[in-house]
Amino acid sequence: MAALPDDAPSRTGGLLSRVRAWHLVALCVLFTLALRLPFLTTDLMRDEAGLLLVARHWSGGEYLYGHYFVGRGMLAVGVYKVGDLLGGAMGLRLLACVVAAGLVVAAGWAGWQLRGRAGAGWAALVAAAYGSTHLFQAQTMNERLVATALVMVSCAVFISALSHPDSWPRAVAYGALATLPLLVVQSYADGLAFGGVSFVVAVATRRLPVRQGVRLALGTAGGILLTALGVTLVLLATPMTTSEFWFQMFGFRLRAADVIGVHTSMPGARLESLFELAAQTGMILIVVCLLVGVVVVRRRGNLLPYWFGVLAMFAVSLYGMYAGADYWTDYLLQPVPALALAVALVAPSPSLSGWAMRLAGVVAAVGSVVALFLHVTSASYGQPTGETRVGTWVRDAAHPGDTGTVIWGEANLLYAADLRSPYPYFWSLVTRTLDPHLHRAVALFGGPDAPTWVVLWLPTNTWDLDKDGELSRTLHERYRVVGMPCGKPVLLLRGLHRDLLPDSAC
Repeated sequence: MAALPDDAPSRTGGLLSRVRAWHLVALCVLFTLALRLPFLTTDLMRDEAGLLLVARHWSGGEYLYGHYFVGRGMLAVGVYKVGDLLGGAMGLRLLACVVAAGLVVAAGWAGWQLRGRAGAGWAALVAAAYGSTHLFQAQTMNERLVATALVMVSCAVFISALSHPDSWPRAVAYGALATLPLLVVQSYADGLAFGGVSFVVAVATRRLPVRQGVRLALGTAGGILLTALGVTLVLLATPMTTSEFWFQMFGFRLRAADVIGVHTSMPGARLESLFELAAQTGMILIVVCLLVGVVVVRRRGNLLPYWFGVLAMFAVSLYGMYAGADYWTDYLLQPVPALALAVALVAPSPSLSGWAMRLAGVVAAVGSVVALFLHVTSASYGQPTGETRVGTWVRDAAHPGDTGTVIWGEANLLYAADLRSPYPYFWSLVTRTLDPHLHRAVALFGGPDAPTWVVLWLPTNTWDLDKDGELSRTLHERYRVVGMPCGKPVLLLRGLHRDLLPDSAC
């Protein structure tokens, strides 16, 4: 069941007719790299710094990743470990460029298999625009970007497998690749949804013979088992029990969902901004065009299973975004593979829905360029963030062996300070979920392993964490304020003395 790519030069000649699919995809790769270039040397964002620190200190400890807890899959931390080995912040950003380029190439390959040169070009353009835009926090390294790229690759491989159902390697590769995103961000089952629904529709409509379908299904199952075997081997190599592993990978996210909206209205406000951003960047228009474009897709019967598969991807993406509950802008990275496939299916058609889909692709590309222009021309571009300024202030005063903790979160401050934290939670959500009464924090700050430095980025009672004031009293007893860089109180353990610089302004 193959789509019919049309990648041959037109007989009418001309420059445009000699442009092949790989030329278009290559241009889109250059486009996505250009969107990322201005951010190669900017300060790390919070999640970047936190995951980089977790990966850097990944060793034996009470958690899957050693002494620090993060509710992300092992493959995500593994990617950050590679980035750290490549040179830390710069190595991480360069690795992100490779991931973004892979997303674009995979989108182009999938689009070419579906609708030839036009499908490749439009799919690659949309993937390039959304996969590197500043609007979605995609311009730097982002674990959601890694998961998105893997989903896109799995979809391209599935299309190839469905076109060659007798090929065991393609089926096995799809099964393995479609499950890998779950080891990065646990809600990214989009690739499995695309393949599963497309497969069922293809068999039900007799576009795929049952015998070949069985071979494809068995090969896919083998690929899934292959990934499961790899996870099992990793689990056997650690002292963690199966239940502990499950909580680290999935259970924490379920518990955190009940905590996110407590004592804060920010998630609701961010959800509204997500809808606005999806509309402004052409995402909603793409979905509408896909629904209306079913008429066009039905005329090419071999594409109908993929149309249903893309709908399933959108459903899974929306659920994953909803279940995340915090609604940061990088949530919009999850539907990018579905959006790229939707554009590839409909945009090449000379119809109203096709032209509207092309308009949506142009909106996506132009929006990413405008967002980049506005950012690089702003006064804050290239300037150190407040977290970096405070972290640098502490780093310049710290002695070798000093440790530090930030109240609450702001791992990029710790990264700039080059301090290791004895408190195992780099994110406020982890603290709110696993240490809601601050028993662990109070015991740490009042005990022999208390950190040398404490930065009060937020009040201790944010989210009503310190309602009884026990943490505040403990800090007052054990620490003294030694500086206010950027207006943030920096505390030093009593009895210690450090040479301090004047407070810096932000």
